[in-house]
Amino acid sequence: MCAAVDHYCERTSSAFDAEPINALTNAAFLIAAWSAWRLQLSYPLGNGRGLINGLIGTMALVGLGSFLFHTVATRWAEWADVLPIMLFMLLYLWLVLTRFFGWPPGLKLAVLGAYFAVTAYLEAAVSATVLWGGALYVPTLLLMLVIGMVLYRRRLRGAGAFLAAMAVFLASFSARTLDARLCSAFPVGTHFIWHLLNATLLFILVRAAIVHSAPIADARRVHSPIR
Repeated sequence: MCAAVDHYCERTSSAFDAEPINALTNAAFLIAAWSAWRLQLSYPLGNGRGLINGLIGTMALVGLGSFLFHTVATRWAEWADVLPIMLFMLLYLWLVLTRFFGWPPGLKLAVLGAYFAVTAYLEAAVSATVLWGGALYVPTLLLMLVIGMVLYRRRLRGAGAFLAAMAVFLASFSARTLDARLCSAFPVGTHFIWHLLNATLLFILVRAAIVHSAPIADARRVHSPIR
């Protein structure tokens, strides 16, 4: 677990400060979490506030875990990077299935279990050469697409946010995959763009949950493209 990890273009040694830009851009997650916390104070979320605040706290953990990974750069720090992201997606998927779709607990647990199993398999078993080590993010991308399309077809508010989130994620994933490929031309790499866009992505998702976090019976309103 203490073995050194060197995945990114910016890192040229094992020093703590070998990835300054990759490390410091994780502040974007803290800014996104603070902005989401400020936003949720303006909305009467009722019993949904606890889950929203849990998501906001997890956003901050994503930034802290990624900062650890890009400074300590060991195998255990890599898990500190991955696990908060997984926790965020599990919490968010539970919220969506509850507040937007009104699914019963048993069905929600089955979907969460399937999502976790597929993502964990892709992380553990799929070669790092497949999609430049990003195969584990494919289920998340597909989920955002499916949720956005279902909400759009049902003319429910929030569809535009999920489709926008998917577009941002495609851009951030492109930056992640191009990091090593552009290393000779751009020594700093492009991984820091992944951080900046993913912080934007998480804010879009949490904002949608805050703005549209009404019970399913109250959420059937006409779709707004941006909101």
